[in-house]
Amino acid sequence: MNESRPTPATLLLVDDDPSIIQAASRLLSDFGRCRFARSAADALRLLRQEPVDLVLLDAEMPEMGGLEMLSLMQKASELAEIPVVLLTSHRDEATEEAAFAAGAVDYLSKPIRPGVLRARVNTQLRLSRALAEVRRLSRTDPLTGLSNRRAMQEWLERELLRADRQNAPLSVLMVDVDHFKAFNDLYGHAGGDHALIKMADCLRQAASRANDDCARWGGEEFLVLLPDTDGPGAMAVAQHLHRALAELAHPHEASPLGQLTASVGIATLEPLSEERAAALRAAPVQDRIEELLGRADAALYRAKAAGRSRSEIAES
Repeated sequence: MNESRPTPATLLLVDDDPSIIQAASRLLSDFGRCRFARSAADALRLLRQEPVDLVLLDAEMPEMGGLEMLSLMQKASELAEIPVVLLTSHRDEATEEAAFAAGAVDYLSKPIRPGVLRARVNTQLRLSRALAEVRRLSRTDPLTGLSNRRAMQEWLERELLRADRQNAPLSVLMVDVDHFKAFNDLYGHAGGDHALIKMADCLRQAASRANDDCARWGGEEFLVLLPDTDGPGAMAVAQHLHRALAELAHPHEASPLGQLTASVGIATLEPLSEERAAALRAAPVQDRIEELLGRADAALYRAKAAGRSRSEIAES
């Protein structure tokens, strides 16, 4: 059986010598798409516009050298994990040590030998894909394929800070499968797992925008993060979830409702006046996240107390 070809990579070649860029582009074209920059400043701008799989970086450039650019990348969370191979005309041990100390994953001396360059790039791309898969698995719930609690915590912090900067609303849905213990008792744990997978599918249908995120928060509880979404918008997503579950009509004979349903608590951070926003932003981010989730949880409790298979919005 033939192995599937790896997904084409995107490489960024950074060198002030156009002949080096042209030669490297020809040598590496079959690995994927090659972008290029003639300075470190241009390279950093390109990296923030579009992620790449590997950077080939000249160590000696005017204005900002490769080691300085590496240092800046290491300080930026969105760039720190991009692998960088440093290219230099120096062959001394001190330069090599400095390259690895700055964060380079490999080091090549000029003039570049074509076979060595291709072999090193191939190795680093394979390692990068393997590490990316490890990171993905560490952030994914293995049963449902949704984000796990750890990943959602990171998304919550990032999106809350972004909402602050843009003075935009942010909403969360706390979702709990109704009568799930009774479901497990009747259908067994395999049946319960299947029901959770179906619930995850319905959540994906309801929260389908690119920047929405759904996570398995724990057991039969899920959390949905809705950036740029106010209370009515969040309620619309919750109602979409209820409709998706009704259409699914997954049997639940241990429930008074006869099929799989969920209760939802909604909480929203609305845009605030400058004075109120400044006071809130002074609080630790984690405290504000806990307050938001606490309000969603209280709304979820009200939804359950009111008969389940419904949504409630938290008080502001």
